[in-house]
Formats: sequence, C-alpha cells, structure tokens
Amino acid sequence: MQNDAVIHVSSRWLPHGVDVERYQFQPSKAERRICRKRKPIKPSIWAERHRVLPEDSALPGRWRNSTSPYLTGILDASYTPGVRELVLCAAPQVGKTEVINTVLGYAIDRDPGPAMLVYPDRPTATHNIKNRIRSLLESTPRLAGFMTGREDDVANTRINLEHMSVYGAWATPSSLANKFIKHLIFDEIDKYPAVASKSEADPISLGEKRQRTFRWSRKRYKISSPTIESGPIWQELQSCQIVFHYIVRCPSCGGFQRMNTKGHKFPEDERDPATIENKLLARYECEHCKAHWDDNQRDKAVALGEWRDLVSGATLEAVLKERRPAKIGFHIPAWLSRFVSLSEVAAAFLKGQASKQKMRDYCNAYEAEPWVEYHVERPLERIKVLKDERPAGVVPGGGVVAGLTAAVDTQDNGFWYEVRAWGWGLQRESWGIREGFVLCLEDVARILWDERYSDADGNEYNVELAVIDSGGHRTSEVYDWARTHRGRVYAYKGEQRMNKPHDFTTLEYMPPDKRGRKRSIPGGLRLLRGNSNFYKDRLSSQLEIAPADPGAWHLHGDVTDDWCKQMTVEYVDDNGNWQCPKGKDNHAWDCGYMNLVAAAVKRMEFRKPGERLRVKTKKQKRKKINPYTGEEVL
Repeated sequence: MQNDAVIHVSSRWLPHGVDVERYQFQPSKAERRICRKRKPIKPSIWAERHRVLPEDSALPGRWRNSTSPYLTGILDASYTPGVRELVLCAAPQVGKTEVINTVLGYAIDRDPGPAMLVYPDRPTATHNIKNRIRSLLESTPRLAGFMTGREDDVANTRINLEHMSVYGAWATPSSLANKFIKHLIFDEIDKYPAVASKSEADPISLGEKRQRTFRWSRKRYKISSPTIESGPIWQELQSCQIVFHYIVRCPSCGGFQRMNTKGHKFPEDERDPATIENKLLARYECEHCKAHWDDNQRDKAVALGEWRDLVSGATLEAVLKERRPAKIGFHIPAWLSRFVSLSEVAAAFLKGQASKQKMRDYCNAYEAEPWVEYHVERPLERIKVLKDERPAGVVPGGGVVAGLTAAVDTQDNGFWYEVRAWGWGLQRESWGIREGFVLCLEDVARILWDERYSDADGNEYNVELAVIDSGGHRTSEVYDWARTHRGRVYAYKGEQRMNKPHDFTTLEYMPPDKRGRKRSIPGGLRLLRGNSNFYKDRLSSQLEIAPADPGAWHLHGDVTDDWCKQMTVEYVDDNGNWQCPKGKDNHAWDCGYMNLVAAAVKRMEFRKPGERLRVKTKKQKRKKINPYTGEEVL
C-alpha cells in the first residue's frame, strides 16, 4: 500500500496521553480491481460472454443464446430473486444438459459454494464428472482459472477447485451422505432406481436434506424427460407454484400460440413415415392465419416466442417480479429445438399409430408428456343398442318430450353439435335428435333455430338453450356469438373441481388479443361454468341404462358408428378425473355431457310435457267481498 501520511490523534475514551495513529492511503489500480464488487449479471449474458462449447459438441465454440432461444428464460429465471427450486420437464436432446452445465459454470464464477450433481447410477456419475463437467471447466477460460492443477483434485466423482468442490453422486443413500451442498442438481430423475424398502428414504429426499445449512442461498434443480404420469418429474412439475410453457409467434401474422400435435400437417395422400421424414414433407400450421411453416420458419417463430404462465397469460418476467415464487417449472417439447425437424415429429406420430410402444415414445420423447395407460370404459356395441327407429331430426311423439336443448363443441376447424330432447322427471330420459359438424357459427344458428323439429303428430319444438364450449378454441368468437344470442346461448367452461354442479360468472372483458390488449364486453357476459366430472359421471351412468328402462340415453336410427365410438373413449384416471386419450376424438361425449348441463340449467326434469314457460304478469290485487252483502269492499 502507498502511505500518504501518518496523523497522530487522541480519542476521548482512551486514557490521557495515549495517542492513536490513523493511516491514509491511496490504493493502486490492481488493488481497486481486486476489491471492487462485481455488478450482477444474468446467467444468459454470462454464458454468451464466457461459455465455450468443447469440440465434441454439435456446435463447438462460443455459446450463442440464439441457438436455443427458449433456454435463455430458464437460465435467467434460475437466478431471479426468490427462486430456490427449478423443475425442467423436457424431451431428450433439447438442451437439458446445457442448462445444467451453464448454471453450474455460473455458480462457480459468480455464486461459489459446494455443488453436487446426482445421476441415476454410478457409471453415469463417473462418466459425466470425468468428461462433461471437466470439459466444461477446461474449455471455458473463465472457469479454467479456478482449477488447481493438482492431479489429486480431479477424481472420478469429485473435482476440487480453488474456492469450492463439485461432487458427483448417484441415487443411493451412501453416495448422498456426509456432505453439505449449496447447489444441488438432480439429473434424469425418472431413471432413478425404486426405493428398496418402505423404511428407506428416496434419493431426492436424501439429497434435499444436504442443503439445510444453505437455507436462504441454496439452489435446487430437478431435470428429466418424462416417462409415466406417476413418475418423479411429472409429479414435481405438478407441485410447482407456476409452470411455464413456451409460446411461439407466427412470422407471418404475429399471432402467439402454443405448438401442439394437432398443428403438425403432412400430405393427406402420404402416410409413409420414412418418406415424410426423408423428403421433409411436414409443416406446422399457424392456428391464426393458417400459414404453413417449414423448419426455418419454425425456428423464426421460436426466436420470436416467450415463456408464459398459461393460467394468467402473463410473461415469465412479469410473473417472477409480481409473485416471486420459490418453486417454478418449465415444459419443453422436442419441436421447439432447431435440431428436431417437423418431419421427424410427423414421422414419429405416424409410427405411433401402428404401435403402442411407438406412441409411448412419441409422448415421452416429442411431446415431453407422460404416457397414460387407459382402457375403454364402454364397449362400442353397448352404445349402438341405444339406437331406435326414428330418423334424424324427428322428435319422439306421444307427449313425452318437455323441451329441446343443444350443445356445441368448439374446435379450431369448426363446430360439433348435438340437439337433444328431454322428458320430465328425475330419470332425465333423453333422445338424440340431430348431430354433426359444421364450419361456422352461422350454420350452427341455422340448424338450431331455423330448422323445424316436430314429432309424428306435427307438434313443433324449439331449441330453448344452447351451451357452447369456450375454453381453448376461438374464445372471443364464441363470446361474441353468445352475446348476439343472449338468453338462448351460454358460453361454457368445464372445470374438474367445483363446489356446485354448475354456476355462473360475469365476464367484463374479452381474452387478450395478439398484442395483449383486452376489449371490454358491452353489458358483460354470463359465463356458464360446469363441474365436468359431475356431469360426465351422470352421463356414464345413463349410458348403462337399457333402452326400454326409464332414464335411458336414446339415439336416433341414423346416428353413425363414428359418433357412437366417440362416446366410448373417455376414462377415469387414478385421481377420479375424466381423461381423453391422445389422438382420440371425444366430441360426441363432450356434446352429451354439455347437454346434461343445459338440461339442468333449464330444469327440464321439473317441466311436464307440453308445458311452456309462462310470462310473468303484474300481480292484480284481489277484490275484497263482504260475505254478508256480497258487495265489494273499497
């Protein structure tokens, strides 16, 4: 240090005559550089400045966030204030390993502390520590400076750095003991071995206890591709406070959307997976403008995308700032990666149509969702026996019908509908009148209210109430249509858990448009909410009733086998919720249970056949008559 002066001063609290020497100095540039506090930096920025991918990588050299844009938000979220745990459920080879390496490298440089990576078995742990983690340190100059250079500090399952240690462990109690850890990474947790006995704790719980001494500064990551619904990664994802999904943006129209299986298109006359994959015939269809993206346009759409919370519609940054969650999750399907072509996805889907094992691979490795075993609750023949001799469009005669309702299942490409007639009484017997598929709501309105529905005696019936699905498809269009037909149409949203069978909610605004703006609804809109599990249970029960018994669910004689088949696909999972298997159409089933909701709203079971709703008139005062004279009393 460079001393400028020495000043002798006396302090009042010291004994008389005792002097204190106070030194003044000017630090050198090198001393100021060492002592200066470094400014905070996001992990994604740190990666672009310092990370260097080794030669055996797909794209060796400097890290570029533009290669996998969806990883940027995950990296930055991991070091957002308040976030202590991050769950990543992703398809294979979409960047999970690079997330691990980057957050570990960032921790070594900017947030040092003992780190542990837990793998499914010992060989995997040894391989990753000796190759991937060591390669991360040696190929990145910023991190290479922390290595000691001593051979003993680089072992099979441990690397000692100048200021911290990195441990490799595997999913057994012995390898997870006797260490205190600040940064804990569980890799491929769905491949961890099952617990041998009930008295033994699972590896994840054992590893989490290693972080107790770092209560306020710990970081924890759980990463894996999914396997089954009860697997660890899917259960961890469901336990997150918020789960984020990546929303891409169409390069043509600018519309935001979440990519899904239904959007993948390929030529109708080509069903050979190898031909589609080799000739790159598959495209992705924008749900807004119907433009077809090739792989390059898909990459542009991903580059323009952002992470969002699907429940609130808010962006990743907004949610983390406002709610400050401690445990968050991310879901990454394979088709977001530039290394996976759209044609490969389409080919895998077609292979899955012919093989249950291939379809399971498609669910896990491309959709990044768990495989759900299911069985058919109702055989097809059980539905066909409900058909009677009536042609389509004819109402049962004999004065048994109390009224008509309709249900509309909304899809991106059109609308499925069903008109049903209801008898009175708690048996809720009903008859299918007409069903089908149309392209626009104008056709739905014509079918419901312009067509004439009559019985054999010539008595005409009107559709008194239509319930139309508004959740997930063309919501704004459905709201406008329901507003136009107030009183005879309710926009509907199904929920698996409700305190009542159905209820109403008043909406003041339309859903946000492409730019995030909300349009007010003049006069508001009553949204009908229904307990889908409750009404689907009721529908399932009614389908078991024989056609000759009270309360049967009748179908007209012209109903197609496809419509009957759609009544068989849904099943009840282990949690008691009704589920539809992937790739199966259930529009008839949805129309059926929504018609039950409509009948409950109109209270059809209490209305006698032929009875019409009476218009309430102003109540007249009763005249008071003198019983002795017979004259009116004023």
